[in-house]
Amino acid sequence: MKIRKRILSYVIDFFISIAICIVLSILPFLIVAVIALLFLPFVASYEDTWNPILTGIMNGMLLLGALVFMVTSLGANFKLTLTWGYKFNGLILENTNKFRLFTWWFIRNGIAGLFIFLIAYHLANEMDYKYLFLPIFIYIIYLCIDGIVFLLTKGKRTFINIWTGIEVLETTKGSKR
Repeated sequence: MKIRKRILSYVIDFFISIAICIVLSILPFLIVAVIALLFLPFVASYEDTWNPILTGIMNGMLLLGALVFMVTSLGANFKLTLTWGYKFNGLILENTNKFRLFTWWFIRNGIAGLFIFLIAYHLANEMDYKYLFLPIFIYIIYLCIDGIVFLLTKGKRTFINIWTGIEVLETTKGSKR
């Protein structure tokens, strides 16, 4: 039962992080599109200066979105002692402090969120983002190794748990924890 809870916890945490990043990375494109539509009659003669302004607005908003994602994640991990998925499934973390918890969360979920912001930045600036495929591929390999270690330990530990020294325990209704 603990294996299923841990997988479900990871999936919940991952999708919450990804959903936040997708919303925060699409929002600048929508706002710039609305700005462009509102000021389209005025843009026609000033297109050489207007495109860098729109690109600057998008870049600033993407940077702000990435900072909001990281600061709120850092704040949530320093304020709370568990992620949402682990709370929802009744799992607790042992041998942790705030820095270990943030490191654990960032490697599992935060890196994927930052990749979303990087791809959005490259799309906003019409840059080639194919070189990002290698770090994404390496991250996917890490996730596979993490899953293999999880299966080899029969759901007791993952690679990141071993690396950070964090243990995941299941709470029971009769327990004092």
